Amino acid sequence: MDSITHIAVGAAVGEALLGKKVGYRAATWGAVIATIPDLDILINPFVDSVNELYFHRNITHSFFFLIAASPLFGWLINKIHPQLEVGWGKWTTLSFWAILSHILIDIPTTYGTQALQPFSNYPVTTGSMFIIDPLFTLPVLTGLITALCLQRSSSLRLHINRAGLLISTLYLLWGLGIKAHVHSVFQESFKNQYNTYEKIKTNPNGPTTFLWSGYIVKNDTLYHGLYSIFDESTHLEFKKIPRNTEKIEPYLNDRALEALMWFSRGFYTAEITPDGDLYYYDLRFGKDDLWLTDDGKYVWRNKLIFDNEGRADTFELQLPSFDVRTKNLLLFWNRIWGQ
Repeated sequence: MDSITHIAVGAAVGEALLGKKVGYRAATWGAVIATIPDLDILINPFVDSVNELYFHRNITHSFFFLIAASPLFGWLINKIHPQLEVGWGKWTTLSFWAILSHILIDIPTTYGTQALQPFSNYPVTTGSMFIIDPLFTLPVLTGLITALCLQRSSSLRLHINRAGLLISTLYLLWGLGIKAHVHSVFQESFKNQYNTYEKIKTNPNGPTTFLWSGYIVKNDTLYHGLYSIFDESTHLEFKKIPRNTEKIEPYLNDRALEALMWFSRGFYTAEITPDGDLYYYDLRFGKDDLWLTDDGKYVWRNKLIFDNEGRADTFELQLPSFDVRTKNLLLFWNRIWGQ
């Protein structure tokens, strides 16, 4: 999820646990601790794109880190604020829940998180939330800000903050529930039209859980469709996208392709441009037109970089700007509501 959401949830967790005892310091430390896992990006200037891809949302987003780091942060905060007489145990509890909140709200995103490190690098994801969702963020942020404006001794402060956390948590559960419905719609519609498939992925098209994308692989073709929970029909139209695996087949054992294949889970297409450059697109992250026109560019664009021996050694990630012309925004708004 985005940084603002992590800060808001971490601060709300801190306020819920220790706000009555230590005031704004609880929210401050909750926000700080909840942000720490994303500091893995500090290594980016010192590694290439392959290692950056492997390392992002790696050990700092794992349950191992949660268990190992929480007591350390609890001890450190207690050393900074001995006069508060909170104790190492309670600061450790705050740190534990702040880090856990970060992991649990990253797992629903398409990117996922390597929560099982160092035992597995599998990106754990439910694909049930978009990386920015105001319907999740606003309740917890509103509850937190309102609570912090009230006196520490007020019982209303505790209830309002917890209400915000509860509403956002219920929205997370809603995402899981609605995904189960959406997933079955894509499965049934595809089977009715094309019979079997090899793998399927569904995730919100953003920035809510109302409009969804489905990615289905059969042979060397990827089928993409859109479905709004407000659509009257569950008969979906699928766009066929050749994966063009033959273009990358000579390089599948090279480190760059191994990383990209690991990350994309097979939901890709490849292209050789007129200039001879080889591109690998991870289709799960959509197009800059939100799949609403025929002119959009793939968002997750990776240009393969070859070494002197002709091996795909690394890649250059190129992220185009989203096409936010009024026409596209209107198409997107209407499509959310089933039009």
